[in-house]
Amino acid sequence: METIFFILTTHFFKWDQITVLLKLSKKEQINSFQYKKLIRKLWELRKNRPIQYVIGKTSFFGMDFMVNEKVFIPRPETEELVSWIIQDHKKNNEKIQIFDLGTGSGCISIVLKKKLPKIQQIHAIDFSHEILSIAKKNAMFHDVRIFFKTVDILKNLTSIPIEKYPMTIIVSNPPYVRFSEKRLLHPNIFQYEPFQALFVSDEDPLIFYKKIIFWIQKKFTGKVCIYFEINQFIYSDILDLMKKTGFLNVEIRKDIQGFFRMIRVIN
Repeated sequence: METIFFILTTHFFKWDQITVLLKLSKKEQINSFQYKKLIRKLWELRKNRPIQYVIGKTSFFGMDFMVNEKVFIPRPETEELVSWIIQDHKKNNEKIQIFDLGTGSGCISIVLKKKLPKIQQIHAIDFSHEILSIAKKNAMFHDVRIFFKTVDILKNLTSIPIEKYPMTIIVSNPPYVRFSEKRLLHPNIFQYEPFQALFVSDEDPLIFYKKIIFWIQKKFTGKVCIYFEINQFIYSDILDLMKKTGFLNVEIRKDIQGFFRMIRVIN
């Protein structure tokens, strides 16, 4: 709670943490307008609204990203997935194109463009213009060129025009939390974060992975590297899916908490 307090106050007052502590120790007063505004922010936190939405931004890979309730708040395990991609390709001199499926805030695409500047094209895909407007603002803020396209992965992913490249990277952190797992989540997640970015049915929890795999098999030639964030409770089902669809060069990794949360497939 102390950390959240300092995140809020340093953002709100534009002071560093030491200045906040000094002013608290001196019991300095703030004007009534600032006080009322701060109380409103604290009330939002009391109602379980995530601090990232309260201040309108989050940190990912040490970079600031604008967020609101239209986009999912990036998590540390997604940073680990992005680190894996960077590690794999930082010395690669081939021409590469990247497709970021379900881009949300655009954080994956933007970090990859910053960390792998030799990449020729990055295409960031999501189903909503409102979502992509946030991603576009983040791309402008970080001064990177990303190609954004509004596409529903479940309905018309095959409509995306594909150019031939020696290598393609597909990365996705799709919805993968089953409805039955909702009880395991903190209230501030399912109360405020976008439903479409979180949940899938228990009957077909791999639906997004299936659609993406079908698209890859139908549309791509040449070398393709696929990176997925996955549900740790059904990782074996995802591995089975990969094998059944002909993907044999598969590696699965645990996150820092020891859960199987990411998978790489090289085709």
